[in-house]
Amino acid sequence: MREVMSARLANRYVGVALLGGLIGAAVGLLVAPAPGPQTRRKVVGRSSVEDRELRLRRAEMAAEFPEDEFDLPAIA
Repeated sequence: MREVMSARLANRYVGVALLGGLIGAAVGLLVAPAPGPQTRRKVVGRSSVEDRELRLRRAEMAAEFPEDEFDLPAIA
C-alpha cells in the first residue's frame, strides 16, 4: 500500500511541475516585449558592449596598480 501512495505522490509532483512549466511558458510568450530574433539581437549586442566595457575597466585597473614585490621574480 505504501508503494502505491509513494507512486501517486511522485506522479502528482511530476504533474504539478509540468503544469507549472506550461503556465510559465504561456506567460512568457504573452508578456514577451519583442519577437525572438529581435530579442536575441538585443541580448547579443548588449553583452558585447558590456564585454568591451569590462575589458576596458580591467585594463584601467591594471594600469593604476604598479607592480609590487610579489610580482617581481625571486632574487636568490
